[in-house]
Amino acid sequence: MDVPKEIDSVVWNEEKKSWITKKIHVEEYHGFTECRYCQKPMSHNVKINGEFKVIYTKCGCSKSD
Repeated sequence: MDVPKEIDSVVWNEEKKSWITKKIHVEEYHGFTECRYCQKPMSHNVKINGEFKVIYTKCGCSKSD
């Protein structure tokens, strides 16, 4: 897998009761955790603005609207 420069992150919005997707610019990439069912990346370990974070994404078996 190539090192991504941007990742589509998903965050739950409690007020709207829906998922919000936004692009995150990646400074450093440190791997991912894969979904146990579809074996696609589910979360990524990255460095953003000098801080290490876990960014969650929609895996291959998630359903879209």
